[in-house]
Amino acid sequence: MKICFIERRDADTPSIERVFDTLITEFRSRGIECERQKLPYGNRLVDIFRNLLSFSPEPADIYHIAGHVNYIALRLPPEKTIQTVHDLGILDKRTGLRRSVLGRLFFRSPARRAKRTVAISEATRESLIRISGKSSDKIVVLPNPVPPGYTERPKQMADRPRVLQIGTAPHKNLERTAEAVRSLDVHFRVIGKLSEAQSSLIEKLELDFSSIDYVDDRSMLEEYIAADIVVFCSLFEGFGMPIIEAQAIGRPVVTSDRSPMREVAGKGALLVDPEDVSGIRQGIETLISKPDVAENYRRAGLKNAKAFHVSTIADQYLELYWEIFAGRKS
Repeated sequence: MKICFIERRDADTPSIERVFDTLITEFRSRGIECERQKLPYGNRLVDIFRNLLSFSPEPADIYHIAGHVNYIALRLPPEKTIQTVHDLGILDKRTGLRRSVLGRLFFRSPARRAKRTVAISEATRESLIRISGKSSDKIVVLPNPVPPGYTERPKQMADRPRVLQIGTAPHKNLERTAEAVRSLDVHFRVIGKLSEAQSSLIEKLELDFSSIDYVDDRSMLEEYIAADIVVFCSLFEGFGMPIIEAQAIGRPVVTSDRSPMREVAGKGALLVDPEDVSGIRQGIETLISKPDVAENYRRAGLKNAKAFHVSTIADQYLELYWEIFAGRKS
């Protein structure tokens, strides 16, 4: 069986590609032939139509659309196609005709055409069912795996704890988290490029602060290891990868009491209202001032992260692949 993974040409934040790096490595270790094919053009509206007109898939037994280019299902044989949908965020700030066109291209038509659709969380699955009208039994939930190397790295809480915030996009809620740590004796570490407004806010708050625009996989792991607490109080997500990455390392987590973050976190994170600055502050302060509470969340997080081991997630994907492959051969 040969699987061809269809991917976007360019990615400003290559989180999707990292997920499939992990899975493809696991598949190949089991003797599964895997190929990766990138679309020839980007993801502007004009590029979408150029991709649809020019794309020609390489020969394969299964085509798996890795995400955010799901419209390319229209150029793939339905009986051989699986797509993964990470979130429906592309529609959030669109209205009118543009929203309708993008909704049809990225979600409604691909979900109806592909043999099977994978949503990475129950929240994404429910949103996709609503927008596509696709039968719920054709959309399954398979979470993302923990990357390789993410194993427990014990660390004592520092006298001035290092609070790690991952992401600076509007939905990552950096501004409220920065406000929350204002009165705490912590070092605030941010991964992601700051806007001028965010830089101005942090300067005004006079935080003990550092940031880096982008980190590679190894450096990201080192950021988790150096952290004392990971704060991921996002307003919305398709999944929430930093939650299980932090848990796998053994760091206590503060995250949003919203789907899918609370489901991904299980019992291994302190949940807060992401729109309540005082609630975020109280959550961080609790983990700092109550070592026994932080330890309980840390242990529960380590246990929760085991369910996201790559071998477990790969087993579930392979079951889908073999189901489709066997169905075509019968």
